[in-house]
Amino acid sequence: MTWRETLEGLKQELADVRSDRERRVEAEDAELKSEREDLAQMAQTLGIDELLAEMNATLLDGKGNIEKIIGWEATPGDDMELEPGIGMNGDEPDDGDTDVITTILSWDERGEMEIAVDLGLSEDGIYLQINEIEIRPERDALEQGLIEAFRDELEL
Repeated sequence: MTWRETLEGLKQELADVRSDRERRVEAEDAELKSEREDLAQMAQTLGIDELLAEMNATLLDGKGNIEKIIGWEATPGDDMELEPGIGMNGDEPDDGDTDVITTILSWDERGEMEIAVDLGLSEDGIYLQINEIEIRPERDALEQGLIEAFRDELEL
């Protein structure tokens, strides 16, 4: 085999590897998109927004604020200006907080109070947390957890 033939063979091999890599990345992206859609659907099914809005209306007379943060949707001012694939400290980025929907009810009661509900994806599947305490991703557990979190915030 001549030098030129070797290079041509290597070029074809490189094209095949690149094509396989691109297909694999597309499949992973499609799977992640599906998982995120499932997560958004679960947030809606659990009624996280509605429960926090009801707590705000009933317990706080509407004086609280509700904020929803969807981790995979970049917002202006985020540190997303970094080059893709490079974390803030120069190494691989930590994607642990991107696959999460956080809904926060905050209010002022002799200081800032808040209840944060995180619904996210982990290697173990879907998780639900209230103020960083993991609970079952079920409506009844969510309702009970929100009541307990409110009591804890006000030290009732």
